[in-house]
Amino acid sequence: MSNRSRRRELLSGIGLSGFAALPGCLESVASPETESEIGGTDRTLRLGVLLPTSGDLESLGVPMRDSAVLPVEQVEDDVSFEFDVQVEDTETSPSAGIDAATRLVDAEYPMVTGPASSGATLQATQQVLIPHRIASCSPSATTPTITALNDIGLVYRTAVSDTLQARVLADRAATDLDHERAATLYVNNDYGWQLSQAFTQAFETDHDGAVTTQVPFEEARNSYADELERAREDDPTLLVVVGYPESGAQLFDDFAATGGEEDVLVTDGLHDGGLHDAVDHSLEGIRGTVPLSDGPGTEEYLEILEDHGHEPELRTFAGHSYDATAVLLLANAYAGQNDGQAIANAIDVVTTRPGRPVSPANLAEGLELAGEGEQVVYEGVSGPIEFDENGDTVAATFEYWEYDDEADGGIREIERVSV
Repeated sequence: MSNRSRRRELLSGIGLSGFAALPGCLESVASPETESEIGGTDRTLRLGVLLPTSGDLESLGVPMRDSAVLPVEQVEDDVSFEFDVQVEDTETSPSAGIDAATRLVDAEYPMVTGPASSGATLQATQQVLIPHRIASCSPSATTPTITALNDIGLVYRTAVSDTLQARVLADRAATDLDHERAATLYVNNDYGWQLSQAFTQAFETDHDGAVTTQVPFEEARNSYADELERAREDDPTLLVVVGYPESGAQLFDDFAATGGEEDVLVTDGLHDGGLHDAVDHSLEGIRGTVPLSDGPGTEEYLEILEDHGHEPELRTFAGHSYDATAVLLLANAYAGQNDGQAIANAIDVVTTRPGRPVSPANLAEGLELAGEGEQVVYEGVSGPIEFDENGDTVAATFEYWEYDDEADGGIREIERVSV
């Protein structure tokens, strides 16, 4: 099959039938490039980046942003392609995420790395990106809700669904910490509610535990004493906290100030060693889970970070951000055009064997090969990168960790768990 024929096959799903339920949306959709502009390496790859560089997720979002643009910085002098990248701040807010996504659509970017939070991802994809046929790959939106999105194949994520994280969290609560009664405190959005629900199901079903109550909390409050009192009403011995660093700092201070005798487990959103400086009390004894960057390209990624002036460390979801951008760039190169549906269709091609192996070490070569119509398979930082029919990653390694102000980065790894 010729390269051009293969690309024409990738375009076969772009018809209007998939948009019968989206009246009025197509008038504002940018037209794809003409056939004479399709293919080859003498073209520009256009990428939007939607990540939180302010708000509750700022401490995680800034290194994620740096890693999301790193593949372009890494290869731009070594490939025939040119790059056009625009970064927008979602401010850890679904409404700001919608506005930022709209700016990228107005500027005619066909693919987006992000958004980060589950709430911003659900709103930005459903209200903006999907109706305008923009391919997206989130590095950190973990809510199970994304699995069931009616996304016409446009939404992917390199982060694993919280259905898996909840299983690891429940297992450690029961087997490592030996608890039978727990309560959850969760940030009042889809990420928090879904992970609280998934933990409850896993803890009660798989370990015969009891979740006494599930208490939501709002972001950026001056006190969480009332929420802590509600969580303690039925005397749980374990508190599971699902949240983000800014709110978590206040919650941990209030926890210590109100007695703080229960064990505490936290989730990926609170995997931030900087909390030692933000909290007035010791975090000793608090443990958590987080998806780990443990792919074949990890060591190469750390070297590339250092070469480009960044600290060579595995920050939470930063490796996933690098992978999301690398996958989108390879898919765009293979599709041969800046068209969101064609790029989305090509994502499975550049992440499915057989194909020429591509990792962070030879990403420039991989882009050139993909642009020439060669089949490549990306092996990333966060893992091998393989998606199911819903755009979800199919396997992951989790880190079970604890806060330790004497450890590098303020966090000490306890063990690794493969799911």
